[in-house]
Amino acid sequence: MYMKRNVTDKFTGAAVSCDIISTGSWYGDLPDCVPSEVKVNREDYYIDEIQHISIKETISVTYDIKWNHISKPIEGKIESLTTKKYSIEENQKNYLLELMGRRFSDNCILYDEDECSVQVQLINTEEEKFTYAFPFDNDMRSMSILFRQILGEPTLLLFDGNREKDRIQEIYIEVQKNIYQDYGDVNTLCFRWNEASISIDCNSTQFGYSSHSHSEYVDAQMIHQLKRDINFHLGDTLYNLKAFSFSKSHELDMDPARGGIVTVRIKWAHKEDTLFIGNLTDQYVPTWYKNLISFIRTHSRDKSVEAFLQSNHKSDRSLYTYCSVYIFKAHQEFYYRTDRNDIYEGDIVKVPFGSDNAVRTGRVESISYHTCYDVPYNLNRTKFIIDKDVEVIYDKNPYGFDAIYDEQK
Repeated sequence: MYMKRNVTDKFTGAAVSCDIISTGSWYGDLPDCVPSEVKVNREDYYIDEIQHISIKETISVTYDIKWNHISKPIEGKIESLTTKKYSIEENQKNYLLELMGRRFSDNCILYDEDECSVQVQLINTEEEKFTYAFPFDNDMRSMSILFRQILGEPTLLLFDGNREKDRIQEIYIEVQKNIYQDYGDVNTLCFRWNEASISIDCNSTQFGYSSHSHSEYVDAQMIHQLKRDINFHLGDTLYNLKAFSFSKSHELDMDPARGGIVTVRIKWAHKEDTLFIGNLTDQYVPTWYKNLISFIRTHSRDKSVEAFLQSNHKSDRSLYTYCSVYIFKAHQEFYYRTDRNDIYEGDIVKVPFGSDNAVRTGRVESISYHTCYDVPYNLNRTKFIIDKDVEVIYDKNPYGFDAIYDEQK
């Protein structure tokens, strides 16, 4: 471990008191005592929280706050913002002091003072003072976790800086896809932090199916690993999400049917709920959301989680030609598609008709052009015109061609 020492000797003797001063970035809302100028222009300042842990006859934690402008010589500090005292048994306190003495009795290497985020001051039974300064060190994470557990305070910076800013209580996700015409897919996922289950519901109006997956079979180890991955890899990102956000997109992609609408609501133990709303398109869906779904899919092994990701196909901006064709034998109009540019209103055409796709003749009543999001009939179920009928009408009629011709009139 790299350290700067203000004394020449490593710690000796038995520790009777200890002071730990840690400095890290401030998270969450700023307290009322901070000037409004700093609150309004928060992005222009480096805002730090200073935690002073004192282990003497009692254990106390004092929280301070300080700020520096990024470019201007403006700074400020509020000392003793709040102080908390902790009651622990005498043997636990002595155990912590013993651990500290043993940890800093090792040989230490000097470290640049400007890079130090932690200062530790130990006093032994001979009233000798030993002071060490070093950056946050993950090698001391186990000791940091022990301190947090004994004091029951997960937000302490301590030696590793890996404090728990807030606890997630629930992640709720809703994805709406295919929101055009009468179709719509609504998929919901709920992961409650204190329950060993993930509830997933997938409902499709377009394809007429629904499924429900309540993964109570998921073992506790899987849930533990899933929560650990989310906290470790996405904790800061989820905590810092804005209360409401709608991803910017090109005007052609504003139609939610192109990918869908995703809503993520995160409930916290202390801060207000975080609500994220955005377009579920491959270009605009955020990386943290993809990673979140990836973690849930990997640990739960539930294939239905795929419904919460964007579609793999590219955005379709093509125009499709729809013809309303009057079928003589059926005496009704039906929609057909065509890729030809030589079909006009009034043309006689051959089309597939019915479940057996029997060839029928009809007359083109109207022609219209659509994107895949405003088609008059399902794009994938609309049949194509076979050909223009310029010579013979194939619908056999006992009265011959003239009878059909009169009907066309």
